[in-house]
Formats: sequence, C-alpha cells, structure tokens
Amino acid sequence: MEYQISRATRNDLPLMQRLFFQTVTFFGSHMLFTEDIKIYSQLSRDKELASKRITEDFVYNAKLNGEIIGSFMLRKDGTLDYIFVHKSYQGKGIARRLYKKIEEIAKDNGMTTLTTLVTTNTESFFKKLGFEIIKNIEKVVGGDEVICYNGIKNL
Repeated sequence: MEYQISRATRNDLPLMQRLFFQTVTFFGSHMLFTEDIKIYSQLSRDKELASKRITEDFVYNAKLNGEIIGSFMLRKDGTLDYIFVHKSYQGKGIARRLYKKIEEIAKDNGMTTLTTLVTTNTESFFKKLGFEIIKNIEKVVGGDEVICYNGIKNL
C-alpha cells in the first residue's frame, strides 16, 4: 500500500473533517472521553478552527489515492492532540508511521518532551512507543468515576 505523509493544507479540510467525523462516530464513547468527542466534533465542523490549527500547529495527513486515511496534530508545546487512522486502514502500521513523523518534527523543532491523553484503548499503543503512562485525575462524568491518564515521553 503506497500512501504519502505530508503537511496538511487548507485544501485538505473537507477530507480531514470527514475523517474526524467518521472516527468520532465510529469510536464514540468506546474510545473517547466526552470532552474529546466535543473537541473532535468541533474540528469536524468548524473550518475556521481547523484552518487555524493547520497554520499554527503541525498537522499532517496520510493520503492514499487522494483520500486521507490518517492524520495527526502536534502542538508546538509538544502536545499530541490526536492521531487518527481511518477504521478501514487500522492494523496496517499507519499509526506507527505517523508517529515516527511526529518524533521527527518534534526533534527538528527543539521539543524534548511529548505528552498526550491516553485512554484504555490507546494505552498499549503509546506504551509500545515508549510513553510513560501516568494516572492524571479522577472526575465524575454522568455519575461514573473516570480515571484519566496522560502519556509522556522524553525524546
């Protein structure tokens, strides 16, 4: 499978919005916290916000035959906001290859630490990449106690 990873442009927004929407819809509460769903849903609808992120942060896409099959956003402070792979392309090493690009960008831009939110479904992925998983906070969501985790990796 020949796909390319390149920096996102404003022309990518409609395809990115579709990927975000499909990811949020497919995974929903099984993998994402309520706050995450709100953020990604907003990114999928708000062109101005998404355009700002493309300009100000490091947003890259994996494209295959003109379709975006994966995407990530790395903020300039080293926060990995998201890494998505389309449900039809998971398990093919795309997320790992996107992550390699994240580390390359981080090092090229003088970042020494990466951080990200981690869920139970993404914990093993980030552990394999060398992230330390830290229990962050407990909060009540819909009457249930939820434990949030952060991943941190020194480069």
